[in-house]
Amino acid sequence: MGHRGKVALVTGASSGIGQAIACRLGREGAKVAIADVAEADETLQRMRQAGAQGFAAPCDISDPRQVGALVAEVGERLGPPQILVHSAVVQFVRPFEELSLEDWRRTQAVNQESMFHLLKAVLPAMKAGRWGRIIAIASSTFFVGAPAMTHYVTSKGALIGLVHGLAAEVGPYGITINAVAPGLTRTKKAEVDLPPELFRQIMALQCIKRNGTPEDQAAVVSFLASEEAGFITGQTILADGGQGRT
Repeated sequence: MGHRGKVALVTGASSGIGQAIACRLGREGAKVAIADVAEADETLQRMRQAGAQGFAAPCDISDPRQVGALVAEVGERLGPPQILVHSAVVQFVRPFEELSLEDWRRTQAVNQESMFHLLKAVLPAMKAGRWGRIIAIASSTFFVGAPAMTHYVTSKGALIGLVHGLAAEVGPYGITINAVAPGLTRTKKAEVDLPPELFRQIMALQCIKRNGTPEDQAAVVSFLASEEAGFITGQTILADGGQGRT
């Protein structure tokens, strides 16, 4: 129970990687608040089956007013967030020349600008408590690229830049901030949206010859959120099975 007594806020946890993270943190003792625009009953059911405490709150994290209200509600119901995991994402395939300005702005607003709103809301209490763990879910595509996903890659690169930049400011308060960059992960959504051959092609480029799972990413996040990771900050952890290093 490595997170017993801690309060965690996880965005984008209604499914996929975010869901696995919320369940892992809850199973290991954290009280978990889920923020998502989608219904999160499945995540809550899984958490409760594992004996975890928490609740879900509908929230558009691109809206700073909703984020402020969310963090206030978490404080009232569970206590101030001590662990923040930003996993919410807008992700779709579209060639750059076909992108509208609305497409671009919505991707940036949810994927990276929302982290600004979240940090503004949670950092005061973390600083006062002299402890905090902040983890952004980035993407290995920042390092290897991805056709027709420039909008997405740009947003994930901005998260990595934020992590690297903010670490020095929050470190003196006992707060760490890191990014996890997953490779292609076999989520339910990915299995629907992506062709089966893509999973085989990426796996062939990996040192570890299997597809990544949401639980793989949750394990890395759980470590970074722990006491044991207190000397790790400003880092981006590639959890991609060693893609491109064969």
